[in-house]
Amino acid sequence: MLTINSQLEATTDELESTLKKEQESKQELEATHDQLKEAQTQLLQSEKMSSLGQMTAGVAHEINNPINFVSGGIQSLESVFEELLEYVNQYKGSEDLPADQLAERFAKINEIKKEIDLEETLEDFFALMKDIKHGADRTAEIVKGLQNFSRMDGGEYDITNIHEGLDSTLMLLRSKMANIELVKEYDKNLPPILCFPSELNQVFMNLLANAIDAMNGKRKLVVSTQDLPREIRISIQDSGVGMPQSVIDKIFDPFFTTKEIGKGTGLGLSISYGIIQKHNGKLLVESKEGEGTIFTVLIPKKTVE
Repeated sequence: MLTINSQLEATTDELESTLKKEQESKQELEATHDQLKEAQTQLLQSEKMSSLGQMTAGVAHEINNPINFVSGGIQSLESVFEELLEYVNQYKGSEDLPADQLAERFAKINEIKKEIDLEETLEDFFALMKDIKHGADRTAEIVKGLQNFSRMDGGEYDITNIHEGLDSTLMLLRSKMANIELVKEYDKNLPPILCFPSELNQVFMNLLANAIDAMNGKRKLVVSTQDLPREIRISIQDSGVGMPQSVIDKIFDPFFTTKEIGKGTGLGLSISYGIIQKHNGKLLVESKEGEGTIFTVLIPKKTVE
């Protein structure tokens, strides 16, 4: 009987020891999972910042043009306003002048009117105001595009207009598209979808930047969307050099790149593939050497909860 009890106690101790080890292993796995998740988030943000860093000069150029509109417009507006102010000042107090002085005052007003060419000056005034407004609106558009692209999602889904995300990304890439014909074929019936908007913007940035690089300018870029029964489709088609099958087979592998050293991390498409999988979607590629490439993103309308 003592032997059986001893065996039971030994077995119990062994089970408790095994259970403790399993609990410790579980905790270690959970910690490793958390570390991997954090590393993935950091990698995604690092790739995003890398993309933004490559565009800094282009964005600076983009924002410099409208700022020059505003700055130059204000200086010209001050000059025009001074001329108009001189004309207006001649009217000030004229209602209190005696009748014999009114004729002299109006003669002076007409003289100034001719000197400043009032009608043309007014046209200049409103044209300058229009230029200043255009510059301010353009600056606001660029800033909004940067905010939309770089904002963090906070780990939650959000209702998003895909066209706004595409337009924001295209705006950031505008300086690289000087000799590229851009065609947007947007489906007007495309509904907003539930997604991680900033992460999708990162996918758009990677796909569009690759398409632009593949064309070397003076080519055609077609960005299209389509509302399908169960999903939405986003296609990015370039008329660039295309890819052989040997490259297509590796295109989504981490650190694989066909770009020169220093021009690509080899992570953009791999991260993009993971982001689309996270949305329960698909990222497809079709390409032929010399005939360009089409990347297609398919995202379910009802994403995972």
